[in-house]
Amino acid sequence: MTQESQVRAEAVDGTVTLSFEESIYPKDAVFGAAYVLLDRAFVHVDRKEGRLLVSVRPKPGIGLDASLVAGEFENEALAQAWRREILSENRALIEGVTTRALGGAAGPPGLDDLLDASVGELGDAFDDPLGIAVSWEEKYGKGQGQGEASGAVESGGAGAEGPAKEPKP
Repeated sequence: MTQESQVRAEAVDGTVTLSFEESIYPKDAVFGAAYVLLDRAFVHVDRKEGRLLVSVRPKPGIGLDASLVAGEFENEALAQAWRREILSENRALIEGVTTRALGGAAGPPGLDDLLDASVGELGDAFDDPLGIAVSWEEKYGKGQGQGEASGAVESGGAGAEGPAKEPKP
């Protein structure tokens, strides 16, 4: 059984031309693979008879071997095609995560939003299970402890003993 590569490579005058079967390698995967070589070579992509033709010419001072370029380009085109497949299969998940991230970046609702919303829409935003929002008077009763504190001030104030202490609840 012979294994024939779907990518053909030819080297002419320092330029490597690769030919890809378009039905196997999507155009954007080939473009992605070409992008990887841009730091080392000039790349030109063309189409002819159902095949994508990629011409790779090395930048000055860089030597390219036709078989190495063909192998690296084919591997990268395969990786790009696989990434494309993964993206299409997980598009809904990616969009959901992105939407939540951007929605969270907007921050909490502003004062105008809170004033416009009804209490039912805010859910448990105004729950106070620890009783932190309860005033002193509501929690301990009006006037409790005030008489003792004012009596201490009248009988000598905060003299040598220090400030008058409030009774413990």
